[in-house]
Amino acid sequence: MNKDELRRCMIARRNSQNNKDIEKKSQTIISNLSKLSVYKYSKFIFVYVSFRSEVITKGFIMNAIKDGKRIAVPLTLAEKKIIQPCEIRSLNELAPGTWGILEPKKGNYKVVDSSQIDLAIVPGLAFDYSFNRLGYGAGYYDRFLPSMNSLAIKIGICYDFQLIDSLPAEKYDIPMDVIITEKRLLFRDPNKISLRK
Repeated sequence: MNKDELRRCMIARRNSQNNKDIEKKSQTIISNLSKLSVYKYSKFIFVYVSFRSEVITKGFIMNAIKDGKRIAVPLTLAEKKIIQPCEIRSLNELAPGTWGILEPKKGNYKVVDSSQIDLAIVPGLAFDYSFNRLGYGAGYYDRFLPSMNSLAIKIGICYDFQLIDSLPAEKYDIPMDVIITEKRLLFRDPNKISLRK
């Protein structure tokens, strides 16, 4: 199966879940994420705003803000094929943007230096046991992730069926440090990150 076929397969499988399953799995994934020491000690978190059948992140964003974290979410600049991290203090600062995804409202956002981010929560259509990620194919995260501090922790969150044995990897692909599903947590370097507070 090539990348495009795998993308179509994963989107179809993800969309076949009912809302109750999506919510339950998302709650488990976010609970596991919130127990990581890297979350406890992080100061500035970049996190995608969930769309359609993706792992739900809106509750995580609200709780992280309550916990005193600085939060940045992606603003898509489709004409340049890039995303910019924009700091928000409330979900009320978001409105439907590119492709209907919630983004910081036009003319009312604060772009931040991506090197300040110490934790990134990254979406994907599939991940593998070598911590590679398969995105939607436009390369937005391939361009964004290298702009972050090299010490920033990158966490891929997905449903367990999106974790597969192997993905075709390119030289420019940035591996994740952690992958979290509703059934497991995988650490690329177990000595670097602990689970509990």
